[in-house]
Amino acid sequence: MNITLRQLRAFVEVIHSGGFTAAARKLHLTQSATSLLIRELEQQLGLALVDRTTRQIALTDAGRELFDSAERILADVEHAVANTQDLVQKRRGRVTIATTPFLAANFLPEVIAKFQLSHPAISVRIADLPTEQLVRVVDSGDADMGFGVFPQLDVALERVTLLRHNLGVMLPAVWPLAQRRRRLTWADLDGQPMIGLVPAGGFRSLVDPLLHREGELASLKFEVGHLSTAVGLVEAGLGATVVPAYVGALVRSTRARFRALNDPVIQRQIELVWRATRSLSPSASAFRSCLETCCKPLQAG
Repeated sequence: MNITLRQLRAFVEVIHSGGFTAAARKLHLTQSATSLLIRELEQQLGLALVDRTTRQIALTDAGRELFDSAERILADVEHAVANTQDLVQKRRGRVTIATTPFLAANFLPEVIAKFQLSHPAISVRIADLPTEQLVRVVDSGDADMGFGVFPQLDVALERVTLLRHNLGVMLPAVWPLAQRRRRLTWADLDGQPMIGLVPAGGFRSLVDPLLHREGELASLKFEVGHLSTAVGLVEAGLGATVVPAYVGALVRSTRARFRALNDPVIQRQIELVWRATRSLSPSASAFRSCLETCCKPLQAG
């Protein structure tokens, strides 16, 4: 048996295009040459793959069985070729990283600046998205990797922890709690106006039970979609918001103070994820190394 990539590519393109004529144009072949490739493939397998009529084509049972495998084979070959070309043409690479708006605004710009000192011609694109969308764009291939919080993954992604921080609270600098001491307990937040993130990101499910006292939820004065908005409201003196410690390290403000929370100590992990079925390109691997290096100074609890 001598099945070729040209035959598989013609077969897949005919199905994607819905016919031989459209497929031939995309393959830059004549219709007869495209049809010949399909016939040769069928002869190699000893099975009909496509039912041909005057108006349309349809996959046979054998064709349906082969189609998914053929797509995977072609994708793997194209990815292997792209990776090999990347090794030779690394200076013309591109990396897309998906992360939250807060990290995109407050952390990644410095990482990118450092990265491009050593890789000036590799372009870096940031997809700044809500937490619940990060997995989707990585799994779909729209982003090479995701950087954020992923407590549960429903898809096959590789993951590595880059930051591990205790939770704390951002307080208006003029509040007595901000001036009194560095370490607070969750009970110290009783009766304080709180600023919370919308439940969709998953953070609230971690925080809300700790703000319950005697069966009642601490007063939630504002509910916002982005961490940067919550911090801005804190700076305006409108309430306090629970955040990971790295937020306190990144936010440089004279109007807000970060205080660690104890009793209990709760940790939050920031991870890098990428598709398990697809290796990172050399450009993306280089950016990952730079990101890991830049995370180390923030790794204090």
